[in-house]
Amino acid sequence: MNRRDAVKALGLALGTVAVPVFRPRYEYLGLPINEQEILKEFDRLRGEAKATSAVRFERGGPRLFVNGKEEYPLLAGSSGLIDTIKSFHASGIRYYHPLISLENGWLAPGEYDWKPVDQYFARLLSAQPDAYFLPRLHLYAPMWWKDAHPKELTEYGLPVDKTQFKMGRVAIDSGFDWNSVLETYAASLASDIWKTEMGNTLRDFLLHMEQSPLRSRIIGYHLSGAMTAEWHHTGSRYLPDYSEPMQRKAGPVPGAEERMHTTNGLLRDPVREQAVIDFYRKFHQNTTDVVLYFAGMTKEATQRQIVTGTFFAYVMENVCIQEAGYLAPEKLLESKDIDYIASPYTYEHGNIPGKARWESDLVDDAGNWLGRARGVGGDGGYRVLLESVRRCKKLYIAEIDPSTYLEPEKTTEGGSGFDTVDGTLHILRRDLTQVFTQGNGGWLFEFGHVPTFKAKKGWYDDKPMIDEIRTWADLGHKSRARLDTRSIADIAAVYDVKSFLATQHWKAEEPWKGFGIAITDFFNHWLVNSQARTIHRIGAPVDFLYRFDLKKEDAKRYKLFLMPNLFYLTGEEAKQLRSFLKGSKATVVWYYAPGYITPGGLNLRQMQDLTGFSFKRIDQPGPMMIQCDFLHEGTPINQKFGVAKEHFPRFGVTDPEAAVHTFGRWTDVDEVAFASKQYDGYESVYVGTGPVPVELLRLLAAGAGVRLWSTKPDCIRATRDTASIIASSDGERQVRFPQPLAP
Repeated sequence: MNRRDAVKALGLALGTVAVPVFRPRYEYLGLPINEQEILKEFDRLRGEAKATSAVRFERGGPRLFVNGKEEYPLLAGSSGLIDTIKSFHASGIRYYHPLISLENGWLAPGEYDWKPVDQYFARLLSAQPDAYFLPRLHLYAPMWWKDAHPKELTEYGLPVDKTQFKMGRVAIDSGFDWNSVLETYAASLASDIWKTEMGNTLRDFLLHMEQSPLRSRIIGYHLSGAMTAEWHHTGSRYLPDYSEPMQRKAGPVPGAEERMHTTNGLLRDPVREQAVIDFYRKFHQNTTDVVLYFAGMTKEATQRQIVTGTFFAYVMENVCIQEAGYLAPEKLLESKDIDYIASPYTYEHGNIPGKARWESDLVDDAGNWLGRARGVGGDGGYRVLLESVRRCKKLYIAEIDPSTYLEPEKTTEGGSGFDTVDGTLHILRRDLTQVFTQGNGGWLFEFGHVPTFKAKKGWYDDKPMIDEIRTWADLGHKSRARLDTRSIADIAAVYDVKSFLATQHWKAEEPWKGFGIAITDFFNHWLVNSQARTIHRIGAPVDFLYRFDLKKEDAKRYKLFLMPNLFYLTGEEAKQLRSFLKGSKATVVWYYAPGYITPGGLNLRQMQDLTGFSFKRIDQPGPMMIQCDFLHEGTPINQKFGVAKEHFPRFGVTDPEAAVHTFGRWTDVDEVAFASKQYDGYESVYVGTGPVPVELLRLLAAGAGVRLWSTKPDCIRATRDTASIIASSDGERQVRFPQPLAP
């Protein structure tokens, strides 16, 4: 379930009125503590040794070990875990992900009460005696703290929706306040006072757990905070943060108009807008530093004997990306204090007029079907760059949260077909298959108890789903330890998130007409999110990674490089990239303005030196639309693709006609916008816009020598020993495996 939409709906429905909870009332601090129940469950644990866990990089990828034994990393969480833990256990799952709120146990300065946490875990253990837990710890300041520290709270550049200010409590069975994840009356992430006192609270909680018999069942902690509990900056929609703490950390904070508007159309000019770029760089580094502060504390308090993880490093579908993105991820990816990174998979809505948005089908403005995100036949693509996470030796855990046929509401994130038993089983099979074949982990997370929905029970709590989940859990338990999870992809999709520091703000696209995800910018929506739909369907495995994770050997390993947003490069980065590609014999597809933005200003020469093309800049706003007109093996290709909205700047290739192979031109001006040429020992391809349709990507891939596994544009997931195919259409196809897989 898309937590952004769920919590937003709650806020709109509730305003600032405190309402009764949707289950039998379980107010965290108002609960009568049953000492006997706690003692009974804890006495049963007293002879058990403290649990240990670790992520180790072996046989091609990161693996989860618990108490010295490799375990298949499939977990489960719920908005009502007490009610659902038994069905999850029947599904073959032993590890659970409860939601815990530390604000409830933080009673006053230096005063804490964790007995209700003991009570909650006692109830879970009573329901499922062999359970192990990886709790999600929510690091929010309680109301009394916020009232006492008004100068430490986030301040905004735009008016805040009153339904998201002092929202009132809506508690789930653990006592976690569901509204806290969108509450804008919140501590600033730049507040050292909040960080220190929240850290003291976290440390006290961790020491309590370390001294509790529960230590034998706790295998790690997941640290959550800020907007949607995913470390998207609090109140991102309202342009944070003008508080005194943020002014000290990243200031002077530019005015709202400076942030929302660029001087160069789709791009920022560093000569004129360096202050905005510098602010965003410091702003995002602060978020990274805050997460690592709490992660280091968690590792220290647990003697580094169990794993620590968080939500972080999404690239695809990151709303409000200049405010809510993870634009300084390197330090966290390199940190030894983070063992795993989690995120929900794709939430991209459909944008086809007349079709329900939850069906997840995407088209461009020329009518090309790009693909389906969720639902039957959808790609279920991950929002992180999985190969980079693997190279950083961190386990990736995919949050698997589609609604199912048990949920009557059709405004949720199940996708096409979720409302039938067969459709739900296909969706779950796809999600669980991806975990198995890509070497990562996953946790099922159901929102069926959230009052905006009507299921009033666990979304996966029915025999057909229990049997399906059990099949994949059993296969994982039996097989993962012997499988080689190295990548075998011939294609690399390479991204550089710092480009978003210097590109047009997401507010510029308001009201986001035709967007599959609102409150996002042109590049994130079309060249990253929507382009991912066709990249997934290219018919061969693809590695997704950051530019800074490219290694020397990759130049010879990959046959096709897709470079959707490498716009902002230092001179040294551009030089390294050119040297990396020289003589590789690969095909490299450069999008829009590769290397055009530099710290010293806009630099057409760097763009030309990097790609090998000569360019002219087109300042006349025009549709970001290309008309193709070329022959491929004697067959005419006349496909149009792109975005109808007018933008600038654009670029035209000015090389002599004989020096390039022209694929297409801008639809409104007679300038080459899509072409290829030999350069520096590789095939350089320039495309001025996106998303490039899958038919053209498959032509480029085949021309580069990529092994296309399927004769149709299907999603292929594979490692050395495993493979899965997600058919994106009906009908027959031929599938050719390039090597034998594990039996």
